[in-house]
Amino acid sequence: MRSYGAMANRYLKQQRKRTILTIVGIVLSVALISALGTMGQTLKDNMISNTKYTDGAFHLGYSSPTPELYQTLQKHILIDQLGYYRSGQNTPLGESVTVKVEEGDSNALQLLPIHLNEGRLPEALNELAVEKWILDLLPGNPGLNSTARLTAPDGSQQDYVIVGVLNNEKSSQVNGNSRAFTLADPDSRKFDKDTMLFLTFKTGVDISSQIPEFAKLNPNMFPNDTLLALMGESGDNGLNSALAIIFGTLIGLVVLSTVAVIYNAFHIAVLERIRQFGLLRTLGASPAQIRSLVLREATVLSTIGVPIGLLIGWFGLSLALWLMSQFDMQILMMDTFKLTFHWWIFTGSLAIGYVAVYLAAWLPARKASSVSPVDAVKGAGSIVRESYRRLRIPSLLNAAGVEGRMASNNIRRNRTKFRITTFSIVISIMLFIVFHYFTQQTLSMTITTNENDRIAFQLNRNIFLDEQGKLPPAEAAIPDEMMQEIAALPGVDGVYGVYFRLLLSALVPEEKLNPDIRKKTDASYETAKVGEEEKNVVQTFVLQYDEARLKQAAKYLQSGTADPVKLAAGDQVLLLQTVKPYQTGGKKAIMDLTRYRVGDKIAIQTKPASGSAEPEYREVTIAGILTESPFDAPYQGNMLTIIGTKSTYAALLAGAADQYPPSDYTAERRGLEVALKDGADEEPIRAKLQSLARMNAGSSLIDYAENQRQTRNFNVQMRIFVYGFLVVIGVIGSLNIVNTVQTNLLLRRREIGLLQAVGMTMGQIRKMASAEGLWFGVIGGFWGILLGAGFCYFLYRQLETVQGFPFEFPWAASLIACAAALLVGLFSVQGPLKKMEKANLLEELREEV
Repeated sequence: MRSYGAMANRYLKQQRKRTILTIVGIVLSVALISALGTMGQTLKDNMISNTKYTDGAFHLGYSSPTPELYQTLQKHILIDQLGYYRSGQNTPLGESVTVKVEEGDSNALQLLPIHLNEGRLPEALNELAVEKWILDLLPGNPGLNSTARLTAPDGSQQDYVIVGVLNNEKSSQVNGNSRAFTLADPDSRKFDKDTMLFLTFKTGVDISSQIPEFAKLNPNMFPNDTLLALMGESGDNGLNSALAIIFGTLIGLVVLSTVAVIYNAFHIAVLERIRQFGLLRTLGASPAQIRSLVLREATVLSTIGVPIGLLIGWFGLSLALWLMSQFDMQILMMDTFKLTFHWWIFTGSLAIGYVAVYLAAWLPARKASSVSPVDAVKGAGSIVRESYRRLRIPSLLNAAGVEGRMASNNIRRNRTKFRITTFSIVISIMLFIVFHYFTQQTLSMTITTNENDRIAFQLNRNIFLDEQGKLPPAEAAIPDEMMQEIAALPGVDGVYGVYFRLLLSALVPEEKLNPDIRKKTDASYETAKVGEEEKNVVQTFVLQYDEARLKQAAKYLQSGTADPVKLAAGDQVLLLQTVKPYQTGGKKAIMDLTRYRVGDKIAIQTKPASGSAEPEYREVTIAGILTESPFDAPYQGNMLTIIGTKSTYAALLAGAADQYPPSDYTAERRGLEVALKDGADEEPIRAKLQSLARMNAGSSLIDYAENQRQTRNFNVQMRIFVYGFLVVIGVIGSLNIVNTVQTNLLLRRREIGLLQAVGMTMGQIRKMASAEGLWFGVIGGFWGILLGAGFCYFLYRQLETVQGFPFEFPWAASLIACAAALLVGLFSVQGPLKKMEKANLLEELREEV
C-alpha cells in the first residue's frame, strides 16, 4: 500500500449509514450558516424597507430651513439626494372632511412615505396624487387622469390633473384630513415654518460620524433614527455594536453546533478503531500518518457536504420565495423582490464549513495518533474499567431495577462517551432555545401581534342628541341588524362596534405605581388629595367593548376573566397597565406602569379637584389584566387603559358630563369595524359597506383594506421564515442526537452480545439502553436549559439596546426542546437494537471494539 489515505475511503464506504448521517449533519449546518447570513441580510433589508415605507427613505431632515442652508446642502459633496417639501392649505370637502395639497420636488416625493396604488407621482406643476378614499368627495367626482380644482399651497385656486392614486391611510380617514401631493415650482420656493428639507448621503459615507457636523448647520436638524439604526449608521454606537454582537453570537452558536456534530462522529469513530490504529502503528505508521488518515476522512466529508449545504441553503430560500409569489403574496411588502446573491456570505459560509470540520476532526486525530501501539492493540483506548470508589452517590437509575443499575454502571464505566453524548444533547437543546427566543423577539418587534391588522373597513355615523339628551330613533347610529347583516357576508371574520373614547384619569396610590417608571423615564404625575391620602393622577383611556371585542380580548388575558356578564356586574373592567414609554436615554421600553392585580379597585376621576373640594371619582373593580391591547396600538406611551361594558362606560361618561357633555357624546354605538379572514375578497364587502354608507345619511366609510392586506402578508411571510428556520434548527439538533446515540450504541455490539450470552433478554437490553438514553436526555436537558437561558439573557441585553422589554425565561422553548430530545433519543436506540436482535450472536461476539 503506497499511502494510508486509501484506508480513509475504504472505511467511509464500509460505514455508509454513519457517513451519510455525518454528511447530512454537515450539509444542514452549512445550509443553516449560509441561510442565516442570507436571512439576516434579508431581514435587515426588509426592516429597512419597512421603515422607509412607514417613516420615509431620508437619512436626515431639517424643519424651518433657511435659503442659505438649502444652498449649502445643494453643494455638499457628501449628499446624494436633497428634497424640498412644503405643507399647504386645507380645501373643505363637505361635512368635516378636508384635503390639503402639499408640494415637494421629485426627490422629496421619493423620500417621503408616499405609497402609490395606481398611476404615477406628479412630474409637472399641475399634476396631483391623492388618496383613493378622497376621490369620491372631490368636486366633480374625478377619477384617474381627471381634473379637480383645489386650494394650492400658496392659497390660490388651482386646477390639478390627478395622475396618481395613493393607498388609503387609516389616520387620515379617521380624522377626515387627507393629504394630496403635487410638484413644487423650483422658481417660487418659500422657506418658512411650513417648509422641510430631506436628504440622503452617498453610498460609502460614514453617516454616524457626519451627524454632529450636519447638526451644526441648523439646530432644527432631525435624523431618521430607526432607519439609521437598522443601517448601522446610528449616532448611538452602542446600538450598532449590539446588532453586530447579536448576529455574531447566533452564527457562532451554529458553528459550535457544526463542530459538535462532526466532533462527536469522529471521536466515537476513533474510539471504535483504536485497535486498527494500533496495528498500523506496529506496522510502522507514524503519528503524523495516523493524523493524516483521520483528516483525510474529514476532507472527503467536507468536500461533499459543504458545497451541497451552500446549494441547499440558497435554493431553499429561493423555493420559499417562489412559493410565496405563487400565492400572490407581496413579498416583504415590496413591489418587486429578488433574493440577492452575496458573495461574502457564501465565501464566509464555505470557509466556516471547512474550518468547523477540520477543527472538529483535529482533536480526535490527535487522540488516534497519541495512543501507544501496545495499549491500542490491547484495546485500552476504548475500554475503560470502572475505578473503585469507597463513597459514591447512588444513581437514580438504580430505581429502575437491574437494567437501570447496569445502565448506571455503563455510564460511569466510560465517562468520556457519556460526556460526548451529553455534550451533543446539550448543544442541540441550547441551540433550539436560543434561536427560538431570538426569533420570537424578532417577530414581536417586526410584526403586529393583536387583532388590529385584520381590520379592513370602518363605517362611522355622526351622532346628534336632542335637547333632552336622548338619541332620536331616526339618528340611531349603527343598529344590531346592520351588524348581523355585515357579519354574515363571506370573508368577514368579525364585526366590532365603535364607541367614543374617553380620556380621564386614574387616582393611583404610590404603592401601586411601578417605581421603575420614575427611575427609568422622565414621567411625572400631579397629585390629588383623596381623604387623607395623596394619590398620583395618571391619564387613562376609558374604552367600551361589545361582546365581539371582549371575545377577542380573552386571548390577551394575563389573569382574570373577560366574560361580558361578569364584567357588567358591579362595574368590573379589564386593565391594560403595560406601557411603552421613552426611557431617559431616548429608547422605548415595555414595562408595567402600575402593579394592580385582579380584584383590586381603581378610582377613575370623573371630575378634577377644584379649590378645596376633593376630586370626584368612581371606583371600578379589576376583573382581568391584559398583556396588550387587543385592538389599536398594542401599548400606550405612558397611560393606563381600562375597558368596560356599556353599563360601566355609561356611568363613567355620565360622571364626566362637564368634560364630555351629553350634547356631543353618548354610550351608543357610533360606528363599526370589519375584520377580514385571510385571503378574503374585499370587493363584495367594500361594495356592501359603500351601499350602506350611501343609504344612511351622515355615514362615512373608511377603507384601509390595501394596507391591511400588505400588513397581513408581511406578518405571514415573517412567520414562514422564522418557523422554517426553527424547523431546520430542530432537524440539525435531532440529527446530532441520532448520530451520537446510535453510534455510541453500535460501538457496544460486542458488549451487548456478551450480555445476551450470559442470559440477558433483548427486552432487558432495550430497557437498559432506553434508561441510558433517558438519563442522557435528563442531564443534557438540565445543562442545555441552563446554558440556553444564559445565552437568551445575553441576547436580551443586546436586543434591549434596540427596544426595551422585560426578560422572560424561555419556558416554552425549553419544554419543547427537552421533550423532543428525549423522544428522539428513545427512537434512536430502536433501530440499532432491532439490527442487533436479528444479528447472529457469534458474529456479535467476534466483533472487535
